[in-house]
Amino acid sequence: MTTSQTQASLMSVGAASECRSRNDRQTYFSITRSLVQAQFKLDDRELSRRLWQEVADRDLEVGRIINLMYGCWFHQNEDEMLEVDNRHLALFVD
Repeated sequence: MTTSQTQASLMSVGAASECRSRNDRQTYFSITRSLVQAQFKLDDRELSRRLWQEVADRDLEVGRIINLMYGCWFHQNEDEMLEVDNRHLALFVD
């Protein structure tokens, strides 16, 4: 494999990883918004229970979701959610 082929292969792996990361983040944002709606706006215990069960079934990080739930004022604001999530994730890098 030539150097350019190796670099192209690495870039495609990096691009795939970035795509997975974006999809993963959207999963967290979506479930967080659903939980905020169920728990804070609707006060629906059964829906909340089902959503938390989905979190468990999908093996999502509970701490990350709780951080998004309580760290944002406006959960429909993508930029705010992104900022709060980035700060949370930065705690675990290094």
